[in-house]
Amino acid sequence: MTVLIAAGVLVCLLSAAGAVRARTVLDRLHFLTPVTSVGTPLIAIGLAIHAGWHLATALLLLCAAVMLPAGPVLASATGRVAHRANK
Repeated sequence: MTVLIAAGVLVCLLSAAGAVRARTVLDRLHFLTPVTSVGTPLIAIGLAIHAGWHLATALLLLCAAVMLPAGPVLASATGRVAHRANK
């Protein structure tokens, strides 16, 4: 459980560090997409295992399940808008 949380936090920190160093909007989106597709689910699963089964755990897993497909879709849509604005 602690390993999952630590791995998720590490993914988030590395993505944030990469986003700070990126120069363009598209590069920043590229670095931030793993937060929603890898980091958040790892943290949510680790917290769910640590907390046990409660209503809060179900809500936590539901939020992670919604973010898993929605994050890359929103990043793609944001990238498309940013690309069109730079033309």
